Amino acid sequence: MELPFTAFGQFGEGALDLRVFDQDIYWVDRLGVSHPLKEMSQEYIANVIAFLVECREQSFADTQRRWFIQTVGDQILFDEPAGEVLGVTLGGPTWGQLTAETWLESTPLMRALRGRLRAAEGER
Repeated sequence: MELPFTAFGQFGEGALDLRVFDQDIYWVDRLGVSHPLKEMSQEYIANVIAFLVECREQSFADTQRRWFIQTVGDQILFDEPAGEVLGVTLGGPTWGQLTAETWLESTPLMRALRGRLRAAEGER
């Protein structure tokens, strides 16, 4: 059973909780330690961005798999479509129309990281 996202490190060392992409408050390192974005240094933010860009293909594939499992589960258990299905119905892109780069840059996490980096650079 999956715990709430804020049960940081629940999947063990080296495992990335893909829900990290769905929020804009924390980065969770490979040890499962949470780092509030507002407390991260510019250098650390830049390193996290570089890591995410480097791993975007795998993260995108893993997220697609997670989305598929969630969609099937929601339909079987609750007889209702997942949010992603509703988004497509309302005109949003399908997973096949997204690239790993487009997906990554659209996540709340990456938007927040880029925004914090831009804000810090603007202060200089």
